[in-house]
Amino acid sequence: MFKLIVTYFFTISFAFSQKGTRSQLIIPPKQIVQIDYPLYKGFNVKIWNHSKFLVGISSRDKETDSVQISFDLKNGKSILFEVNQGDYLQFENRFLASLKVAYNIQKGSFGKKKSIQQLTPQRAFYLVNNTGQILPLRIPGIMNPKLNPYSRSGVDLPNGQKIYLDLKDNQILILTVTDSIPNGARIDLATLIDKALNN
Repeated sequence: MFKLIVTYFFTISFAFSQKGTRSQLIIPPKQIVQIDYPLYKGFNVKIWNHSKFLVGISSRDKETDSVQISFDLKNGKSILFEVNQGDYLQFENRFLASLKVAYNIQKGSFGKKKSIQQLTPQRAFYLVNNTGQILPLRIPGIMNPKLNPYSRSGVDLPNGQKIYLDLKDNQILILTVTDSIPNGARIDLATLIDKALNN
């Protein structure tokens, strides 16, 4: 069972990160590290994997610990994504060796909420892999997750966002996010892929 390390970063840590400083983090073998900025209303984070192995990354709800976004970051790669208000950031080391990552909090809101701006409507739902195969996906501008067999990944995507099955020599469009997707829906990827390949 994974051991848990919980880390809370406050305003001073955030101020240093805003100046471009990368915070370094060593994740011990078979452990989980949770990071939260409790004074902020969500934040954007860029993460670099400086390890020899992939690191599990997820955004999770503070109240229920349910997964909002989950993916694996390969060694030598980096990614920028948003941790929404009410969520925390989690790193997971599934290996017997320590993992080294760096991250930079690039944007966030502090204190009182700013005036609400007109946003592109979002749809929060689950992509479900009910097959025995790993399904590599591509969500342009967001992430390129690989869903393990019999697993699911929570996503929160704007209307119009496209999702592709990422094959080596081809990318097949399997879903375009629209208002027709109910929030909290569980969408079976095998059904989407079968429909895309046979239409």
